[in-house]
Amino acid sequence: MTTRARGNWGPARAFALCLVAVAAWAGTAHAQTPSLVATVPASRSATSGYDLDFTLPTQSKSGCLVCHGDPDLVRLKAGKITSYYVAPDEYGSSVHGKEQCVACHLDFAYKLPHDTDVAWQVTAKTACRNCHDEQFVAFGKGAHQRAVDATGTRASVEESKPLCGDCHGSHAIQKLTESKAGQAAMHASGWEVCGRCHQDYWDSYDDYYHGAAYKRGAEDAPACWDCHGWHDILPAKDRKSRVSEANLVETCGQEGCHKRSTVDEDFVSSYKDAIHGKRQAKQDNPVYRLLRKLFGFVLKG
Repeated sequence: MTTRARGNWGPARAFALCLVAVAAWAGTAHAQTPSLVATVPASRSATSGYDLDFTLPTQSKSGCLVCHGDPDLVRLKAGKITSYYVAPDEYGSSVHGKEQCVACHLDFAYKLPHDTDVAWQVTAKTACRNCHDEQFVAFGKGAHQRAVDATGTRASVEESKPLCGDCHGSHAIQKLTESKAGQAAMHASGWEVCGRCHQDYWDSYDDYYHGAAYKRGAEDAPACWDCHGWHDILPAKDRKSRVSEANLVETCGQEGCHKRSTVDEDFVSSYKDAIHGKRQAKQDNPVYRLLRKLFGFVLKG
């Protein structure tokens, strides 16, 4: 009898003890696991820095988009609201859509916000160079090259010089090789890439066959870089520049532009000044000056 009772009580007792152990473990684990909400004091300003260290599920897109996939993810800093939202579909369809976020965000830190001691300009340059070294070297030889040290300190003249993303964009960069849609989108982005920094040149790019046609959306009209070049672009006064007088015959006669057999010194000398100088030529025309003086006549375009 005693043996039977002990035999029946043994498994039941063991099962009960297991339940107690599991409950105790769960309570302890719950108490020891920090909550993101609970860790940040309710009285703390939403704009203040966080001292919280945390672990993402993964360093991949799925981990980063837990937060950055929220359209309401913004930060107020120095009176300016900045959005940190990354549209998943937009990024997914970009040329970098299959890459992990940390492949470019090399300065990623497991804290909120992801501030580091390295200036973001340095990271931006390094991230692109990891995959696009040839373009990076060419860019370093051109007029847009900028010097940024590890602290982000640079001469004031460097402030207006672009980084890769200023021209190419960020999360929505399209594929240019073997992609007609990407090529068309790039071709049409002259204002975003060049015009917004070079307003005077953009406004004066209005001759009938080039600038005016381009701004009307003509697919065969040249964008700025078709003449000036891209990563290694140089000032027109530099003899190595594509738009230097020494190289205009070759530039104007390149594939997709004027027929090489029709381009010579006379061809370029008779038209080169009109591409960005049509408006100024009108202003200098004596007949136009007379009409403007007598009647306030203004000829646009």
